[in-house]
Amino acid sequence: MKIMLLMLLFITGPLYSEDKSESFKEKLLRSYEILNYLARGSLDSRGLTPQTFLRPNVPSYKKVSQSIEAKIASSKCTYFECEGYQHDLSSIVDSKVSSAHEFRILPNVKAFELRTTLIRQAQRSIHILMWGIEDDETGDLFVSELLNALKMRPWIDIKIITDGNISNFIGMKSLKRLDAESQGKIGLIEWKISPYHGNGNHRKLFITDSEHVILGGMNIANYYSHFNTENKWRDLDIYVRGKSVGEAGEEKFREVWNRQLQEFSSLKKKYTTLKAPDPSDEKDGRYPVVLIDQDPGSSTHPYTHNIHTSVVKLFREARESVDIENAYFILDPILKKELRSLIERGVRVRIFTNSSDTIDEPVISMHVLQSAKEAQKMGARVYLKRDFTLHSKYMIVDRKISMVGSFNFHPRSLHFDAENVAVFFHEEIAKELENHFDQGILDADEIQTPKEIKIKPKFLGLILKYFYFKYL
Repeated sequence: MKIMLLMLLFITGPLYSEDKSESFKEKLLRSYEILNYLARGSLDSRGLTPQTFLRPNVPSYKKVSQSIEAKIASSKCTYFECEGYQHDLSSIVDSKVSSAHEFRILPNVKAFELRTTLIRQAQRSIHILMWGIEDDETGDLFVSELLNALKMRPWIDIKIITDGNISNFIGMKSLKRLDAESQGKIGLIEWKISPYHGNGNHRKLFITDSEHVILGGMNIANYYSHFNTENKWRDLDIYVRGKSVGEAGEEKFREVWNRQLQEFSSLKKKYTTLKAPDPSDEKDGRYPVVLIDQDPGSSTHPYTHNIHTSVVKLFREARESVDIENAYFILDPILKKELRSLIERGVRVRIFTNSSDTIDEPVISMHVLQSAKEAQKMGARVYLKRDFTLHSKYMIVDRKISMVGSFNFHPRSLHFDAENVAVFFHEEIAKELENHFDQGILDADEIQTPKEIKIKPKFLGLILKYFYFKYL
């Protein structure tokens, strides 16, 4: 009876949507898609399907917390000025310290201008790992640049991994065009995880010639590039140059690519295994950086929570300030506890996230606002975006350490999405990001009291909260 009631709620809930442009049939179809996705993902992540029996891939918050505590307990540095702090952090998140000679902060248009330049200049390789390429003008231009690069330099190695589990409803024409017009010379993988249907590849990584790296929050679409659209999202990428960080990025790309070949044997008929780049004798660059990956696990490799571990460690060792700009700020039990402790120690915390008017996923707006309200009650300064969607994902700690990447502050990033970030250990980068943050909150409303945040309960949102919180 309870299951039937739950199914009825999922089917009818979105029919109360405020979107008047949707027909009854469209709302019903969307409800079914949400129900089907959540039901399948929830069952197999808990080991309740024949394919996943005794192999659940989502541990409890208690187990994740215990693992994080064990990792942090093994670290040797407990403050940022500790000699070798970068190596200490990298050691507990299964990574290593790389370096870069140059960096650039890339808000929206600048990110796409630089991508175009790097594609045109690439001589050996272009490797791209991302959520998706939209079938719009930006996607079309991006595809054209890649095809032209291959035409002008037929020897260039172009490989692209997009998500194929969750975002497979976007970019189909773009991928088909790449495959057809390159005559299969551009390697394409639509990332999947077997047998977990709820997991997605949310990583963003763009590498050319194993030396030029861009990562951050953006996919390929008009609302990121601001091309031919009035819907101009606020987002941020960062560019770093150096053989050391380039090879670190290549190592992660190669690992993801080869795992897909291992897991889905049919791919082996078309694409060969990537070879490791030659080791570089390059001296350390000016900007130390640690690339961190978080993987939801599959039938061939375990779940990891490295980014969550690094956030907890940075929170605990912050002494002055923490600035967070993030699209989906939904506190899970681990981050809620750490944020409260951080504020109680007297650290100034500023949080910049979406309002109910700007969030691109209305079904989770009540949860974002609830977390914003809780953070404001704790003592954080909270800013809610006006006008257009905020999609950035970065954090600055004590004006010294910065984290930029694809990781959202919501339960889904911990449990179901593959994510990547870069942690930078340089005040120059932190200062530029802080300036970008300060400019951003000029287009936001600062919340003075919790009562200012009006939370309008949504039928489907309530169901998600009580039955599928980890998917938010």
